[in-house]
Amino acid sequence: MIIDDIDALSVEQILWLLHPPGEGILPVKSWDPESTNPTTTLGSRVEPTACTDSPATGLGRAHPDRMESGELMPKTGETPVPKGDRDLESSTQALEDPDRAVNAFLGSDRFIGATMAGVFEHPSLRTRSAFAGAAYAVGALPVFFVGDEIGIDSRETAEDIAHLLCEHHQLIGARLQHHETFRRMAEVALEYRRPLVNLLTDWAHPTQAIADVITIVERLKIDLREPIPNLRIAYLGDANNVARSLVKAATAIGWDVTVAAPAGHQFGVDDLASFETFRRLCKSEARVELTDDPSAAVREAQVLYTDVWVSMGADGYGANGAVDEFRGFAIDEKLLLSAPEDAFVMHCLPAHRGMEIAASVIDSERSAVWAQAKNRLVAMERLFRLISEED
Repeated sequence: MIIDDIDALSVEQILWLLHPPGEGILPVKSWDPESTNPTTTLGSRVEPTACTDSPATGLGRAHPDRMESGELMPKTGETPVPKGDRDLESSTQALEDPDRAVNAFLGSDRFIGATMAGVFEHPSLRTRSAFAGAAYAVGALPVFFVGDEIGIDSRETAEDIAHLLCEHHQLIGARLQHHETFRRMAEVALEYRRPLVNLLTDWAHPTQAIADVITIVERLKIDLREPIPNLRIAYLGDANNVARSLVKAATAIGWDVTVAAPAGHQFGVDDLASFETFRRLCKSEARVELTDDPSAAVREAQVLYTDVWVSMGADGYGANGAVDEFRGFAIDEKLLLSAPEDAFVMHCLPAHRGMEIAASVIDSERSAVWAQAKNRLVAMERLFRLISEED
């Protein structure tokens, strides 16, 4: 599997990552006799999605059919079917005994005794800690390569590094400055049929988005055996890599997102087109709306989300006059007055307290920030288990 962003996953796979392991909560599956593909019922909001190209990379989606054939995309007219959906009898058994299905999912031993390579061009706390803990949880040994010691495109090319890592390790996670570097490494990983996971680039942060939606499900006590309730997420600040992956994850589930950002820091036409394409593929009714009014953005939102105001690669908060441009977009006590009383707050961390979020808010009962940070480990482990089954 090549997981460059959330849209590398099907709706069913995203739901699989959401269900609490061991509790028998699985998406409700039904079989369409007129089709070779199962459907996944999500109430009135979302149907299953076929895979699609990433507008940013052109890479094929992460489904086993493509890995087996060596193709980036399926042949024309073909829809990849996840491995677990190829057998009608096994699907029926999963419905009759969901706990058995969960136990089977958790029982893969693919990574036991293996090593996983973590490549980190950027400093990391949560991602590196989650990668190490998740690797250990599935029986693997994490091996890290940091900064200049690996020297991507200075000491060796990204392609040569990817070749070596694919020879030595069973999975590679990469936290890179540029998404183009990930794309180049992905071409090599596809040749080796090695899983490659985006641990953050300037384009996307899919493992963060998985942790985010897990946190929302937990906070709202959403039972995935029931229709998933509608809700609205208000994202305030720079429309960056975190926001992009969050929008896609929310869209897949059927949740609306309002992105509030000042001019020059908002999503552009290409992003909106890719969101709309993904929404249609998911057959989702979710809406993505843009505004430059923070108060209006949070008025009907159950979730208030923010990130640092300066995206990766910028040299601090003085860059491009960011503090002045984002004045009024901070999640503070004043802004919370415009939100519903039961709305809660999220931040992917690290946070600049007193800048994009007030210290009193991040430490309050309305904050889900530490649950969100905890779920970075939960999300990574579930993702590794999914890869072990699907790839």
